[in-house]
Parts: sequence; C-alpha cells; structure tokens
Amino acid sequence: MPLRFAEEILLLALDDSSGKLHPLPDRALDLALAGAILMELAFHKRIDTDEKELSVLDRTATGDELLDLVLDAMPQDRDRLPIQNALSAGLRNIQEVRKKLFQGLVAKGILRQEKCRFLWVMPERRYPVIDGAEEAEVKSRIRKVILSDAIPDPQDVVIICLMKACDLSPYVFTEEELEKARPRIAEVAKMDFIGQALARAIQHIQDAILETIAYIGM
Repeated sequence: MPLRFAEEILLLALDDSSGKLHPLPDRALDLALAGAILMELAFHKRIDTDEKELSVLDRTATGDELLDLVLDAMPQDRDRLPIQNALSAGLRNIQEVRKKLFQGLVAKGILRQEKCRFLWVMPERRYPVIDGAEEAEVKSRIRKVILSDAIPDPQDVVIICLMKACDLSPYVFTEEELEKARPRIAEVAKMDFIGQALARAIQHIQDAILETIAYIGM
C-alpha cells in the first residue's frame, strides 16, 4: 500500500539508527506535515489552490481521520484564505496528526516504537526504522527526478517540495551531489503552490526567532 505524503516526509526526517528526528528548522516538520495533508486533500479534490490562496471545495468528512483532522482545522467562516493562513490553521491539530502518523507507520511494520530515558528522568519515545525499504524507495524516487531530466509526476513534486522546505536535502544527497542539485530542486519545488507557501512560512518563523534573539541580546 503506497505511503501518504506525510508518512514519506516523516521517514525522511527520522534518523534511521537512533529513531530520533533530525535537527530541523523550528516548527519545520509540523508545518510540513500540515502541508502534506493539505496536498493530499488537494489530490482528493477537497481543496484547490492558486499562487496565493487556498479554496475549500468540500467540507464533508472524508472518512480518513488524518485528512479530517486538518480539514476540520480550516476556518469555518470563509472558503478562501491565504495559503500561509491555511498552513497555520493546519497546525491546530498537528500533535494528534503526528501521533497518528507514527502509530500508522508502526502498525504497517515500517517503524518500531521504543521507550528510553532521557537524562535518566524523562521518558522519551524513539522510532527506529525496521528495514528501511520504504525510506529507500522515497529517496530513490527523489534522486531519480533531481539527478536527471526526468519529468516528475505530481506525487514526486509534492515530496520534493516538502523535502526542500524542511531542509532535508542533505539526508537524501551527498554534499557533492547537493551542490549541483540545488537549482534542479528549486525548479521542481516551484511547481507546487503549497510547497512554496510552506517554505515562506518556515522562513518567516526563522526570521522571527533570529529577530527575537537579537532583541534579547541588545
């Protein structure tokens, strides 16, 4: 059974050996997961997007718990809103979304859950990959598109947008490959409006953090 976009980006974000998340820009993964679900809703024709706005086309329940968590988070008082506002709204239920994604990957036999102690006190969950086949398949698809002139299908455009927005490219390409691949990654990422808005949202968060740090340091 094919993985959903959010599951694929979560696998890329996990360190295979430790089962912990790679260090990522602040809130990047949460935004990416919300964006991934919105992209899936677009494929199901529940939403549509143009360069700036997202339109909710159908609010009826999909029967898919993850899709409905994000669809229900969209403002009820209007059917059109800026894409970045939709991403922010999608964060409302994101902790539940993240929990269910991990549970789903464990149930599919892709991850296993381990509990350990952090600093001997705080319990911490880790999710080591069992055999890595699914993650390897995702990386292989991304590499095939980026390291060649192959025309990406819409699903690959989505995952490449999410990868770029989360700054996960160094975990897919070698340093030497990445130096040459960055223009191609940027080119493919421009094909998706939600992906572009996602990258801007993450950048805004990072800029705000840097401004706050600078202000505190004055």
